[in-house]
Amino acid sequence: MRVLSTVLCSAFLLAPLTIGTLQAGDYGYDEVERQQELLGVWYEVREANAERGDTQAMFDAGMANYVGRGTPVDHAAAAHWFQRAAGDDEPRSHYYLGYMYAVGEGVAVDPERSLEHYTRAAELGHAEAQYWIGSRFTGGAQRDDTAALQWLTRAAEQGVPEAQYSTGYFHEHGRATPRDAARAAEWYSKAAQQGHRSAQIGMGRLHQSGRGVPRDRVQAYVWFSRAGDEERIRSLQAQLTRRDLNTAETRLREEPGLRAAAAR
Repeated sequence: MRVLSTVLCSAFLLAPLTIGTLQAGDYGYDEVERQQELLGVWYEVREANAERGDTQAMFDAGMANYVGRGTPVDHAAAAHWFQRAAGDDEPRSHYYLGYMYAVGEGVAVDPERSLEHYTRAAELGHAEAQYWIGSRFTGGAQRDDTAALQWLTRAAEQGVPEAQYSTGYFHEHGRATPRDAARAAEWYSKAAQQGHRSAQIGMGRLHQSGRGVPRDRVQAYVWFSRAGDEERIRSLQAQLTRRDLNTAETRLREEPGLRAAAAR
């Protein structure tokens, strides 16, 4: 069965490469139908493996039912398989169950069970769950800056840009940690390079004021431009010479690896 699963997965991965080379009409059915048949067989194999106790297959079966891959969308079935996989402490399954219990997809709304699953996913190292838990502690009746920073930092270390920005914000403003603009700049920079708009603006502010990084109004202009912050761009333009603006434009062209700002 493992060999069959491997063959089917390989066939599924290679199948898209044939589009445009072979004419679907030559075989009496179109490519979409062919792909659906392959997905259906893939699901049957994964579900059979899940029934035998394969934890990864349980998660795959849950996701397939959740999004309708190889089988119709069935949130109750998805919850069933996620529950089975979560019993083996599969972190992604805990994360999805956290969401499903929060919104009532396939299960009844249950805030307590939602929190339990999110927390367990975070404890098992799921980055998005760590960010969710950290964000939960940032405000409201459950505000706990120390716990928030601990969870946000763990998610930030795994590359979640929203967590990197939030961690930088805590360091800049001294929440649960001494004020440290240099440390804030380190985290803002990581998020900014992934296109996080608020982090790009944060980098611009720090460069403009010279806090935590060398004062560099040209670089501040570059970051504000990356973020598309028109108000700050116009304000800074009035302070820069034509030579400064040319330098800024050159830097913008020479840093293609930086992502454009995302809406956050």
